[in-house]
Amino acid sequence: MSQYLLHLLDDTEFEDLVTLICRRILGAGTTSFSPGPDGGKDAKFEGTANCFPSNSAPATGKFIIQAKHTTNPVASCSDNNFESNKTSVVNEEIPKIKRQFVNGDLTHYLLFTNRRKTGGAEDRIPKHIKNETGVENVWLFGLKDIGDHLLNYPDIIKQAGLDKLRSPIRFTPDDIRDVIVAFHTHREEISTAFDSQHDFKDYPGIKKKNEINGLTDGYYRYIQEDSVPRFSEIQHFLKNPRNWKFADQYHAVADELKGQIITHRDKFVTFDEALEHVFQLMHGRSLELQSAAHRRLTKIFVHYMYWDCDIGEKET
Repeated sequence: MSQYLLHLLDDTEFEDLVTLICRRILGAGTTSFSPGPDGGKDAKFEGTANCFPSNSAPATGKFIIQAKHTTNPVASCSDNNFESNKTSVVNEEIPKIKRQFVNGDLTHYLLFTNRRKTGGAEDRIPKHIKNETGVENVWLFGLKDIGDHLLNYPDIIKQAGLDKLRSPIRFTPDDIRDVIVAFHTHREEISTAFDSQHDFKDYPGIKKKNEINGLTDGYYRYIQEDSVPRFSEIQHFLKNPRNWKFADQYHAVADELKGQIITHRDKFVTFDEALEHVFQLMHGRSLELQSAAHRRLTKIFVHYMYWDCDIGEKET
């Protein structure tokens, strides 16, 4: 997965990024994206590529490049609105691709998107385009492919302004996803032997911890009112011996986040911002956490990490 939040770009910025990549893998003659006669926006290159699809066998011909951006951080190439529907992104482009091919303006078609390639889309979508248009050379570049190109050509990162979109926080998103999904699945089985309002409402030192970390009074009240009532369920779930694997995953992620937040604390004006940023990263990096119920639980788990002193500094 790309470590850059490409969904935060606008369409033009994403097109500029794709142009910079293509000027490396195809050649400096790659044009910027501009409207074509059919209303679509294409970039073009004609000649022999620098190193695409490989250094040993670069392609030669007329290349049409398209960039399809989404603001959805967990979008997939297998989504119906990208691949399958009659009005999907791919199907709406097919008549235009075919027309350019018939007119002799296209021998190679490159489609870039900041979506993940899942469910066989890497092979299925190019095959579909080939069958419908007659074009023999079709490539689909997804989020990971773009990330790989940025590793190969790191100077593009600054040229495209991506350094501003790079999150300083690093953690393993799959671990916390597994914990939240398991907690939600077994929520009806969780019983508590104590009152959460009594045990968690205002543990000794919380206000001092808020002061040390820079958590505002308003956000503190928000945690109290919206999240604290669920904390006893989380504690009971994590302390249940049957859930030891999930407890290990939870504490591994909390440990990663604690160090990362301490290291990059200066990137956030308040600790409110740090907690909200962590929530956005968890939510944005996992398709399973997109449902309303899972989004809500994700925020509660972030608040629990802070309240239970798993993240954030405390008085020594």
